[in-house]
Amino acid sequence: MNLFLRIAAGLALAAALAAPRAAAAETANPSLQKEVESYLQDTKAATGSDSTAKVEWKPGKGLTFATGDKAFTMHIGGRVFFDNYWATSDDFDSGSTEDASFFRTIRLEADGTMFTNAFYKIQVDFVGAEVALKDVFIGLKKLGPAGTFTAGHFKVPFGLEELTSSRFITFMERAAASQAFAPSRENGFMLNNNFAKDGMLGVFAAIYRYNTNDQGNITDDGSTSFAVRFAAFFLHDKEQNRVLHVGFGYTYVTAVDDTLRFRARPGVGNIARFVDTADFAANDASLFCAELLFHWKAFHAQLEFFGVEAQGAGGPEPSFTGWYVEVGYFLVGGRRHYSTDKKVVERAEIDQNFHAGDGGPGAWQIAFRYDTIDLTDGGIAGGVQDTITFGVNWYWNPHMRVMFNYIWADISDGGPLGEGELNIFAMRFQVDF
Repeated sequence: MNLFLRIAAGLALAAALAAPRAAAAETANPSLQKEVESYLQDTKAATGSDSTAKVEWKPGKGLTFATGDKAFTMHIGGRVFFDNYWATSDDFDSGSTEDASFFRTIRLEADGTMFTNAFYKIQVDFVGAEVALKDVFIGLKKLGPAGTFTAGHFKVPFGLEELTSSRFITFMERAAASQAFAPSRENGFMLNNNFAKDGMLGVFAAIYRYNTNDQGNITDDGSTSFAVRFAAFFLHDKEQNRVLHVGFGYTYVTAVDDTLRFRARPGVGNIARFVDTADFAANDASLFCAELLFHWKAFHAQLEFFGVEAQGAGGPEPSFTGWYVEVGYFLVGGRRHYSTDKKVVERAEIDQNFHAGDGGPGAWQIAFRYDTIDLTDGGIAGGVQDTITFGVNWYWNPHMRVMFNYIWADISDGGPLGEGELNIFAMRFQVDF
């Protein structure tokens, strides 16, 4: 199709429709309008496509633009997390337990599809001294047995909680083991596809560069890491919101400059890291992850176990572990949603939005989590952290919620800031679109 003919036809149609009808001395040109409309209809019939642009707000997705044939789509979105917390401790100095008010995330994004099977995403975060890249990638889907191909800066397929968007996790921050061990976003290439009945089994495989910085750059001696994830669901019943998920992940990490480091915070962003191995000599490491999740109606439970074995560099070869278990229940008006395609948790389903006066109460969720991480082994005294978190989430609607977390943490067996206990009360106001 000739692009210039499309533009000329569009301009002609706009001019015809804009012609004044009320003036007695002028009359519209119906023949020209009919000719243009006939041309557009013939073009649509000849190409089998509909390039008419449509703008709408899709529930759960946000603001989207799409052609009538869905060959081209775009979603414009973002998120804001406004956090506050108050920390107290008799064991740590006030410098490491100061209260804080800050924006955890201010993020903008655009994502969509082109020519039906090509996709892209551009996502940046404005919190911090420099703009940080988050998901920035392009790819192709519907590649037969190969499934979907992704290239760019994306989350390495390792860890259920890490792969679940921060918009949809139960607590304000991920468990310590997820923070410390999951590689998160790196530069690389990934293939993933679903197999068996109803796509029950998901297989993900990636080759990536470990320790990519926030600007999507890494320079080293050409080292390469890889990861695989197998995840499957059983007992799936959409009406009952029931699903049992089991997953396993493995990643081999090649250390940049022959050093590795693992560390985590106790349940809130922007506070000190009370467990931290600091840089230690290692050539590479093997990381394992086991996943278990169960949903039934308004109830959910989730468990993950992590193991790390570092190797090489002529020094100690430490092993580290961590795990967490969480349970939650929607008291009013909601339920968690599981993606059978991506094998992660997605946006909660809310029965009735909160609206004072003539609306409903929104949705109320309560949750409990115990998590532990051990970063002391082989001469490295990174510390052991045990954390208990109670959470209450009030969903105003599917895109907005207020989160309340009470966190008790106990640090022992080393750690960069010493040993002791601390208490934290935290809250977040969250919106995404």
